Amino acid sequence: MGMKPEQAQASMRAKLEEELKEMHFSRSTEVLNRTHPRSLPAKLRAWWNYEIELPLIPLGAGFAVLLVILLATQFEEHSDPGDLAGDMPRADRQLVEAGGNTYWKEDFEKAVRRVEGKDQS
Repeated sequence: MGMKPEQAQASMRAKLEEELKEMHFSRSTEVLNRTHPRSLPAKLRAWWNYEIELPLIPLGAGFAVLLVILLATQFEEHSDPGDLAGDMPRADRQLVEAGGNTYWKEDFEKAVRRVEGKDQS
């Protein structure tokens, strides 16, 4: 009859230990200190060397959404008709008719000053 599984495993382990008894791992303490740090500097070094894995697809999608929101708010700010009015609120502005056209009073006065300034020089 054959060996029981426990006996076979024990005999294989004995053969393996016999073959490997000449080999010694010389840096075992260094490896253990790196994998299981005990001192504060070793713990800080292990924390500093910690690898972070970031999933690219969710990060890219989140960045794209933020970019769209940012561009949309910038577009809304620049497309606001109140921006053309300058610092003055729209309710305080007056319309002026000149030469069959209608202008904002401030814009008309600026244009008149500009033309009058050119005529004087």
